[in-house]
Amino acid sequence: MSKRIFSFRLVLLLVLSIVLAGCTVVAPATPAAPAATEAQQREAIAGDLVVYTSRAESLFKPVLEAFNQAHPDVKVTVLTGSNGELAAKLLEERANPQADLLINSDILTMQSLAEQGVFAPNDSPSVAAVPEAYRADDGSWVALTLRPRVIMYNTELVSEEELPATMMDLTDPKWKGQIGSADSRNGAMVAQLVAMRHLLGEEAMVAFVQGLVANDTQWFGGHTDVRKAVGAGEFKLGLVNHYYYHLSKAEGAPVGIVYPDQGEGEMGLIVNSTNAGIVAGARHPELAKIFVDFMLSPEGQKVYAEQNFEYPITPGVELAEGVPPLSEFKLADITLKTLWEELQPTQQAAQAAGLP
Repeated sequence: MSKRIFSFRLVLLLVLSIVLAGCTVVAPATPAAPAATEAQQREAIAGDLVVYTSRAESLFKPVLEAFNQAHPDVKVTVLTGSNGELAAKLLEERANPQADLLINSDILTMQSLAEQGVFAPNDSPSVAAVPEAYRADDGSWVALTLRPRVIMYNTELVSEEELPATMMDLTDPKWKGQIGSADSRNGAMVAQLVAMRHLLGEEAMVAFVQGLVANDTQWFGGHTDVRKAVGAGEFKLGLVNHYYYHLSKAEGAPVGIVYPDQGEGEMGLIVNSTNAGIVAGARHPELAKIFVDFMLSPEGQKVYAEQNFEYPITPGVELAEGVPPLSEFKLADITLKTLWEELQPTQQAAQAAGLP
């Protein structure tokens, strides 16, 4: 081969390489997946959810309606009962759970059930954001709202000067036949007695129950009947959670409220919580988790605060008008979730003292 031909071929190869280098071949882009439509997003959050709750229908219904507006394709079936009844049912059903979620009104029952393996862990960030005193360490149950124990009274029957200042004042014989209270079926009432037993001793707690019995206290299964009876003037005093006063006040009833045990050396305000726990082995755990997250969201907490007058557990949610911040009060120095082992002995002592 001559040098001329070789040189020509070399030049040709160089030219071709330059041309090819400038002609970068671009592979066709994979088309991006279309964003899910709103309808598709809703379809992803659809199904049946079974909720057991000890909360009164009037208090749970507003939150349920708000959830249904946000997730219209989730059908929620609700079974109601007392804290004790639902706890027993969940324990009976452990081999074949029928509920997805428990919403109750007593932190002690929640912790007791958690210790028995009834609930599944929940690693939701909204659950982890709740203060440790108001959730299980593994998130298997979490508080939704707070509610202190108070004394409400009929303002047409009781003057401010004669009002009781402490829980123990309810044992004064002058209130004989004039008090309404929830009985041993009510978790908030039993939790109060556990707290009093822990703070004041069993003797004082038993004396409190005996004093209520001696005063012919009218016993009810729940607080709604108590607040309505006080508002109607059937009783002068009622032992309730704080929001029952606000509900009666909003209806125009002549009622007032006492935040008890605020003096020097007194035990302070006993605060309990409403709570939610996802049942271990539930058929729809993801829907249950979505429901819990909604209840802890600002939207869900706003419903609890504005319509039920409860204290939100999520920071930054405004209280309803007329509800004073808990920071204004002396609170009982107690963490209820650590006292679950005291639940049974307290119930036994209280019932032996006459609590129906």
